[in-house]
Amino acid sequence: MRGKSRPVHSTSRAAPHGRTTTAGRGYPRRAAVPREVFNPAARLDTISDLSYSLAHGASALAYPAALESFYEALAEQQTDSSSTVRVLQYGDSHTAADMFTGEARRVFQGQFGNGGIGFSYPGHPFAGYRIYGSQRAQSSGWNTLGTHFLELGDAKLGLSGLALSTYSPGQWISLDTPCATFQLDFLQQPGGGTLQVADNGASVGEVETSGASGEAGSWRYDCPAANDLGQHHFTVTTEASAPVRLFGTTTLQPGVTWEAMGLNGAQGPLILDWYQPIFTSYLAKTGASLIVLAYGTNEAAAPHWTYESYSETFGHIVDLIHATLPSASILVLGPSDRSTAAARRGFAPFNGTERIVEAQRDVCRTHSCAFWNTQHRMGGFGAMQRWVYAGWAQHDHTHLNGEGYRVLADALMADLLSGYDSYRAARGLPVLPTLRGGLPPTAPSVSPAIPR
Repeated sequence: MRGKSRPVHSTSRAAPHGRTTTAGRGYPRRAAVPREVFNPAARLDTISDLSYSLAHGASALAYPAALESFYEALAEQQTDSSSTVRVLQYGDSHTAADMFTGEARRVFQGQFGNGGIGFSYPGHPFAGYRIYGSQRAQSSGWNTLGTHFLELGDAKLGLSGLALSTYSPGQWISLDTPCATFQLDFLQQPGGGTLQVADNGASVGEVETSGASGEAGSWRYDCPAANDLGQHHFTVTTEASAPVRLFGTTTLQPGVTWEAMGLNGAQGPLILDWYQPIFTSYLAKTGASLIVLAYGTNEAAAPHWTYESYSETFGHIVDLIHATLPSASILVLGPSDRSTAAARRGFAPFNGTERIVEAQRDVCRTHSCAFWNTQHRMGGFGAMQRWVYAGWAQHDHTHLNGEGYRVLADALMADLLSGYDSYRAARGLPVLPTLRGGLPPTAPSVSPAIPR
């Protein structure tokens, strides 16, 4: 490896969730309740009640017919185990932590095969970034682009809205993960630098990034048959003083993915601010069967979004995805319940979420999307305070912790797989054992810390 740059973790961060407590139009403010005083017995009762509700409660999935093409892809994958069905989830910090998506990936891959981690950001572009099932690092000479939403520059940010750039030689990123194929995405630009790619210490290719200005570049490597599905340590290193911009890597193998593309503080309309020729080019080439949009927490805290303005803008996002991937299904995950700080150091249920939930649900009804009401599945308005009391959410009353994201993802998986059972039954196909109330054993415990 060229250069002696030390590995670092980028500290580039996005703005945190807003703290605005402006009520949504037509939704009155609620009185504050005091901070929780934990009683062990009462806490166990709360956990038991929430667990039962999540395992046996009614599905929160609306307009499931919109998932038909996704379910068809799953059925075809079960008859052709060499294929890969890709699920791409875009979202805010709830997605960026890869706790929710990591559990969704684990459960789906347990049913349909481990398709790998799919797309991931290059290197370690911001504090706390991780994708379970991989390890990553980078040298110190990279700049992170895309995390400051008011300063997107040329907005050429690839598939995910984030990129790493450098002009220095000897700068590197690394990725450790099992896979059968490896793809590197980058910006083609005049005078672009050359990259050396190595797999497990051996050079496997030289990549030229020089080309016409503003085009989407990709380089693919098929792992040798003897190493398929084995562990790989990939490094990508710049060779000279020349501009290089990396958009990310994609590692796949037969099975199913559930890929996490979350940015802390993001709002859904950010997608429309990315340079569309590059974004849509990459999105179309993924061939994804399901696009998940998991936004709303930050929009709910932004007073400028009305029901009308958000519905119109969110509809544009959905139309863009349908036009780019006409055969893919779209699933919208509504924002989770939350509470905000109120008088006398207490917390009050937050009123702004309902207008975003209503807007997203109505767009799904009119734009051929499925909608999962996260707030309802958690227990409805004000449920966050019970989740905090149960030890499933952080004391900011906005983010869950590792256990909370796990049980919430399990509830989504149960609803999706129950819908898949119905799809198979309607077509005379053998119905799989339902996961409702009987999900696979949980993954190892994960850290509750979530980047802000």
